[in-house]
Amino acid sequence: MSTISGGELFARCLANEGVKFVFGLPCPEIDPLLAALATHDIRHVPVRHEAAGVHMAEGLYKTTGQVAAVLGNPGPGSANLLPGVMTARHEGVPVVAITSQHRLGIVYPSPPSTFQGQDQLDVFKPLVKWGGPVLSWERIPEVVRLAFREMWAGRPGPVHIEVPAPVLYATGDEQSAVLLPPAAYRPPQPQASAAQLHQAAALLAKAQRPLVVAGSGVDRAGANAALLELVGLLGCPVMTTMAGRAAVPLDHSNYIFGFGRGGDAVKQEADVILVAGSRLGNLDLPYDKYWGDPARQQLIHIDIDPRHLGVTRPLALGVVADVKQALEGLVQVLRAQPVRRRDGSDLARYRAAAQAWWDEQLAPIALWSGPGLHPAHVLQRIGAVFGRDAVYVTDGGNTSLWAHSCLPPTQPRSYHSILELGMLGTGIPSAIGAKLGAPQREVLCVTGDGAAGFNFMEMQSAARDGVKITTVVFAEGAWTMEMPNEQMLYGRTFGTEQGTVRWDRVAEGLGCHGEYAERLDEVEPALRRAQAAAGPAVVCVRTDREANLAIPVELTLRFVEVYQGPMGGGG
Repeated sequence: MSTISGGELFARCLANEGVKFVFGLPCPEIDPLLAALATHDIRHVPVRHEAAGVHMAEGLYKTTGQVAAVLGNPGPGSANLLPGVMTARHEGVPVVAITSQHRLGIVYPSPPSTFQGQDQLDVFKPLVKWGGPVLSWERIPEVVRLAFREMWAGRPGPVHIEVPAPVLYATGDEQSAVLLPPAAYRPPQPQASAAQLHQAAALLAKAQRPLVVAGSGVDRAGANAALLELVGLLGCPVMTTMAGRAAVPLDHSNYIFGFGRGGDAVKQEADVILVAGSRLGNLDLPYDKYWGDPARQQLIHIDIDPRHLGVTRPLALGVVADVKQALEGLVQVLRAQPVRRRDGSDLARYRAAAQAWWDEQLAPIALWSGPGLHPAHVLQRIGAVFGRDAVYVTDGGNTSLWAHSCLPPTQPRSYHSILELGMLGTGIPSAIGAKLGAPQREVLCVTGDGAAGFNFMEMQSAARDGVKITTVVFAEGAWTMEMPNEQMLYGRTFGTEQGTVRWDRVAEGLGCHGEYAERLDEVEPALRRAQAAAGPAVVCVRTDREANLAIPVELTLRFVEVYQGPMGGGG
C-alpha cells in the first residue's frame, strides 16, 4: 500500500481541475499542500497581501479563462482574503479560496479561548457561492468536486474550502482516492433550445431597427466572433456595456459608443434589442430615459444566470444559456432564412451622430496645453506605444473613466476593469495575474495614485518572480473624484489630499525599473524605456488635477445619476 498526505491529495485534485497557479503565503498548516504543488506543475506565487492574491486570480481568469486557488492562513490570513473574494463574487470570477485551521478539536464551534480559531465558514458564507470544510483525508476529492461543481453552476464565482492542518498532514492509501475527470461529475453549461433560437431569429430578422448589446460575458465565453458574425448578418449597430469593452473592437464598422448622442439614438429607436452576456446593470441602464419605451421594444436577453434576466427591462424572450453556444446557434438559424434588408442609412446616421458628439467632447482636450499633463494625452501616448495587442488593466476613479474613453481598441479578453463592485487597488495584482497567464503578451496597468496605494507592494512580487508588467501611475496627490461634491456643497475639500509620491522611486526601491514624466514630450520616451526594461516597470506621470476633473460633462452626469437618481427627462 502506498500512502500519500492530504496535501499531496489536495494538489492532485487541483491539478485535475486544471489549476496552474496558487496565490498566497506559506504557513505550517498549509505546508503539505505547498510541498506537493510543483510535482503537479502548479506554480505557487507568494503575495504581499492575501486580497491581492485573489485579484491576481481575477486577472488570470479574465485574460485566459484559467481558474486559480488562493490561500488564507488561520485567522488574519483568511480574513485578509475577504475583500478579494467579495470582488470576485461581484465580478463573476471563479476562484477557490482555501483556508486552514490549527486543529480540529477547537473549531466548529470555537470557544472564546481559541487562538486564531474563529469559525471561518461563517465569515466566508455571505461572499461565496459555496463553502464547506474537509474533516477527513478520505473526503478531500469529494469536497473539491462539490466546490468546483458549485463554482461553475450558472454565473461563475468564488467557492471556499476549509482544510484544517490535521487533514493536510494525514496520510491514506492513494489507491482509495479516486479522482474523476470534471466531465464525469459536472454537466455542461445550459444550451439554448432550437425553439428559442428560432424565436430569437424571427424577431431579429423581421426587426426594422435591431440592436445588439454585448456584455463581458461575450468576452469570457469566447463568443466575440459569433457576435460579430451575427451583427454582420443583421447589418445592425452593436454596442458594449462598460464592462464588456473588449467584446467588440471599438473601430468595428458597426460599433456605436453607447453613452453619447449616437448611442442614445440607437437605444431609443431600436425595436428589437439583443443583450448577450450582461446583467444590463445600472451603469449601462441607469434609467429608461436613455432607452426606448419598453412597451414597444422587444428585448431578447441571453445570459448564463437566470437571475440576470428581466431585472432592468421586461423580456420578450429570456434565454438561459452559454452565450457562445446561443450566438453560434442563432447565426446558423439566421443564415438559413431571409433577413430584412437594410440600406445602412440608419447605421450611417448613428455613426455620424456618435462621431459629432465625440468631436465635441474631445475639442477641449485637443486645445488643452497645460501646465502639467492631461490624462487623455497620456493615454493617447500609451496607446501609441503599446497598441491594440496589449492587455490593459485599469484601476481608479477618474483615471479608469479616461482610460475607458481614450485607450485603443483591444483584442478579446484584453481590457479589464472593476465595474460592478468598484473595488480600488485591483489593477496591479490583476495585471500580474494576466501576465502570468499570457507571458507572451504585453500587460499594462493604468492606475490612479489613490488606487495604486492599496497594493503597490505587489510590484515587488512582480520583481521577485520576474513578471514583466508595466504600471503607469497617474499621480496628482488627491482623491480627485471625491473633490467636486465637497467643493460644490461645502466650498472646501476634506480628506482628499494624499501628498506627493514619486511612484517611480518607490518602484526602484522594490526592484523595478522607474520612470518619471511631467511634460508631454517626456511621456512617450519614458514609456518606451519602461517597455524595453528587463523586468517590471513603473512610470509615474504628473497629471494635472483640473484636467483630470474635466471628464466630459454628459458622461459625468450619467455617472452621477447612478448614485443620485435621474436628472430630468423622465425615467
